[in-house]
Amino acid sequence: MADDATATKPLIERNVARAVVLDEHERVLLLQVGEYGNPEFGTAWELPGGGIEAGETHTHALMRELREETGIVVTAEQIQAPTWRRDVIYDYRGSRRLQHEAISTVRLHGPAPEIQSLLRDAFEQSDLFDARWWTQQEILASREWFYPHSLPALLARFLSGETISEGLEVWDKAAWRANS
Repeated sequence: MADDATATKPLIERNVARAVVLDEHERVLLLQVGEYGNPEFGTAWELPGGGIEAGETHTHALMRELREETGIVVTAEQIQAPTWRRDVIYDYRGSRRLQHEAISTVRLHGPAPEIQSLLRDAFEQSDLFDARWWTQQEILASREWFYPHSLPALLARFLSGETISEGLEVWDKAAWRANS
């Protein structure tokens, strides 16, 4: 049951495109994020992506989001159809967010490019702290927080071509810490 503070927050529901971006060495790009105004949240490493704007396709949203968040330019041909679907609810900047996420694989040609931040919006400039290319083994061995929280458990299955449909994830690091 939601507490009173959560119950009074406006709910924003949106469709989101995310990507497992792989370089030529099969390393995964993850972005370290947090909420600048909420230091209790800490940070997590998330898959790049974001909201699908009106009239935009999943593919075009990913192309735009990758360019804005990282400076990486990809073509539609590099983006595979989404085969990982999930819903997540979390608090962010004074609102409650319900996201319907579709995750695709994006394969880059060549080595991992340098990540650029020139096109990030104001929230991304303050809430996106770092970017790093991870091996699957590093993700599995890490004690860091990941978004999706299930990334270490599901990444290999997703990359092997399995279609994944997750239930609702309630993003609550405090609850996960208490149950760890």
